[in-house]
Amino acid sequence: MRDYRFNLGIFLFLLLLTVGVAGIPLKKYIKLLCIPIAFLIISLITILISCSPKRELFLWALPLSKNYIGITREGIITCRHVFFRAMACVASTYFMALTIPMNQLIVVFKRFRLPKVFIELLILIYRFIFIFLEECKEIHTAQEMRFGYNNRKNSYKSLSLLIRSLFVRVMQKHEELIISLESKLYDGEFKM
Repeated sequence: MRDYRFNLGIFLFLLLLTVGVAGIPLKKYIKLLCIPIAFLIISLITILISCSPKRELFLWALPLSKNYIGITREGIITCRHVFFRAMACVASTYFMALTIPMNQLIVVFKRFRLPKVFIELLILIYRFIFIFLEECKEIHTAQEMRFGYNNRKNSYKSLSLLIRSLFVRVMQKHEELIISLESKLYDGEFKM
């Protein structure tokens, strides 16, 4: 379906449900949307720009050796379609992530008889996201208290230290999780 209005409708409907019914603040929701939109814009630029030896295919083009590089009507239509489809998908994912507790999702996935490996990976990824965020917040707070972000030079240095420390601390948490699972006689399956 090349009509973007359907995907736009899904996006707006889920936006209203998430903000209006679920009570997620609009400001927070827009902040969350900025993350995938940044990646989406980069992707759309690569879709938008085309290369061909025929100048008449382009709405706007620059000569490049024997070819032309520029923007075509089909590229614009494809970009519009991809943008609204991606935004509808992001809105669907955010609606599910922001409104449904993880344990209820796991119960539903079990009822649908999804593979145990998929469910266990979901649990581990979910757990490690929060470990990652918690460690990042702790390190960032400690750096701010030591004036690690008071100028550009210190900010770059602090950011590189944060990334390095974060990697080390998350790997340590991973090792602690392995030891914890082994001490609880983990047999390859999480009891849910």
